[in-house]
Amino acid sequence: PQKVVAFSEQAASAIFALGYDSYLVGAPAEFLETEIAGITNIGYTRFVDFEKVYDLKPDVVIVPGQLEASYLESMKLRDIAVVTLETPTKYSEIGPYYLALSKLFLGNNNYSEAYDACYGEIQRTVKSVKLLNSGVNKKVGVFVEPDFPITGDTLGGEALKEAGFNNIGEGFEYYMMSNDEIIAANPDVIFCNIGDSEAILSKESYKTITAVKNAAVYEIDVSALAFAAEGFTAVLQDMTTYLSKVK
Repeated sequence: PQKVVAFSEQAASAIFALGYDSYLVGAPAEFLETEIAGITNIGYTRFVDFEKVYDLKPDVVIVPGQLEASYLESMKLRDIAVVTLETPTKYSEIGPYYLALSKLFLGNNNYSEAYDACYGEIQRTVKSVKLLNSGVNKKVGVFVEPDFPITGDTLGGEALKEAGFNNIGEGFEYYMMSNDEIIAANPDVIFCNIGDSEAILSKESYKTITAVKNAAVYEIDVSALAFAAEGFTAVLQDMTTYLSKVK
């Protein structure tokens, strides 16, 4: 394909991570937090502006789930191929996801170099970070929003476990921990999205948390970690560096 539209943030991020971004002509607003030249905002993953998609005349659209029959028919009439690629929800699904995208762009016989470079880097980084984290028993909270930590049942949670982090959300589900549970978990270090640290540091009920008392609250690209997308390896390395500085 020469022109591709991704309906999900995960697919768009993975396309960038694999180095196929020059083919991407449309992506959802969740991915396009800042404008990227040549890539059209097609709305949100759950509320795609199909007219914008049609106007782009892509060869392929990559969707995270089944499209309604009427949209499938519209795509077919416009000679747009629809590829369904479910967003990974487990760490073990990252490899197959990147492999499927690599084959889409380069074919079954030529995909290996790009795939090995990208997913191979993820595997190597996770192993090296885990080694660095061995023996470092600092409790870590990673917040997608100030009150919502990454829990063990998510892709991000599994990635944290694979990389040897002691995640306070490990025994919880659906990004849900109560305020009392977060305080009781008492993380030594908190990681949060860019711009969220002030809200965490200034929250009155968090004042007793060790990470807050020691100002060990660091801003990272939590989305890259949560989706194992572009920037995933850099985020893991940054987290390890921050963790090593905490006494």
